[in-house]
Amino acid sequence: MGISLDQQVINFVAQYVAQPASAINDSTTFTSLGINTMTDLIQLISECEDNFGLVYQTGDEKGIITVGDLTALIKRKLAAPPVA
Repeated sequence: MGISLDQQVINFVAQYVAQPASAINDSTTFTSLGINTMTDLIQLISECEDNFGLVYQTGDEKGIITVGDLTALIKRKLAAPPVA
């Protein structure tokens, strides 16, 4: 069995902020990781979505406060039917 999506997002975020994955969990806030501006958060979300083969859309950052929130966004986008 492969790595769960939750762990894949944690691993991505850990690499992005140069922190050990063991120090990050679903309730870790992005501000605690040094992602303090909306521009920084949008950049992280955009790169994470690219990593999963998804496309950033304006507004994706709304409500994203924790790593778990980002995981939920990725799960929703992966489950959505492709846009034609």
